[in-house]
Amino acid sequence: MTLIDSVSSAIDYCKVNHIDIPADLALKAYNVGALKAAGDLVAIGAAYRDVITESLIRYFEGGNVTSPRNAFKRGMVEAFGAAFDTGWRDGGGTGMPDVDALAWFNPRVEAEFGFIDMLFAQIKDLRKDGEFDYFSFVTQKADGYVGTLRDIYNMGKMFASKNKMLTFDGEDGKPDNICQSTGGTCVRLKGQRHRASWWISHGLVPYRGNPNYDCGAWGCSHYLRDDDGNRYTE
Repeated sequence: MTLIDSVSSAIDYCKVNHIDIPADLALKAYNVGALKAAGDLVAIGAAYRDVITESLIRYFEGGNVTSPRNAFKRGMVEAFGAAFDTGWRDGGGTGMPDVDALAWFNPRVEAEFGFIDMLFAQIKDLRKDGEFDYFSFVTQKADGYVGTLRDIYNMGKMFASKNKMLTFDGEDGKPDNICQSTGGTCVRLKGQRHRASWWISHGLVPYRGNPNYDCGAWGCSHYLRDDDGNRYTE
């Protein structure tokens, strides 16, 4: 039995027997190819939403923080890994994502661990308010965290197609949108055509919260398209 088979069997055993799997162990399992999730991006997102909702509600209703927080983190690793793998395959990649791809993926997961920690710290204070509508809060947070999977998918796809030529395109939005401001990042990049590796190395793949964009790409309608005019990033 190979290392991958052994780790996969151990994880499956833990899941069947409801044994808590540390989130950092899940990340290590992903890196050796032992953590796989099937389904398209919609199915991956639906499964992740269920994990988020259950974890947050359990904590809001008075549960101990350790178990729901770890369940959220572990679900994130599985969802991020599945989204990244799906993008990798859709971009033409085979086997495991390469070293460069994982060098981007692992710090991104670690950063998400930090965001989840901050969320549970916020909830600790919010659940003291007996009148707080935590169901609406949970729904809103789940929407945001699940929406991030699109960006993870895009990066997997980009890393798998480093030599593909891609052009910055998309609607500029309203006249007062920062995307159209004089010298703004989006205005400067509009129409530029480079290899996927260039967009990656310059940190200019459009995704929500990208600090290299004046607009942060929050609600930005810009994207990268291929030479056939097809949208390449979601």
